[in-house]
Amino acid sequence: MHVEADASRDLVELIRLERLAFAAKLRMSRAVLGWSQSELGFRVGLSQRAVHKIEQGDTEPRRVTVRAIEQIWREEGIEFEDVDGGGFRATVRAPVLVRPATPKARRERRTRHELGTTAIARHAPGRA
Repeated sequence: MHVEADASRDLVELIRLERLAFAAKLRMSRAVLGWSQSELGFRVGLSQRAVHKIEQGDTEPRRVTVRAIEQIWREEGIEFEDVDGGGFRATVRAPVLVRPATPKARRERRTRHELGTTAIARHAPGRA
């Protein structure tokens, strides 16, 4: 019975560390991209408050949210590699670094994204 309690505690600790690592990855990627919590939330369908809670490690994101965020990382050229001991290594591709991060550029990117999303939604199967 004592062994089961230790294993259960270890599992809980592992889950907590994974949640905190994901939170750190999210904060770091937002900083690299120059995005606010609101902008990231808009792109993945979350409120600013929900992004904040994930970044603080206060909540476990849904799988669909994790997949959406990981897709953004792939599209933007940000990669993470888990390392022994619970940490991670980040790789940021050069195109991410040369993008302008001015408020005007962010607005333009957001507008292009909104237009693309609208076009996709309009042509999605089952949509009127």
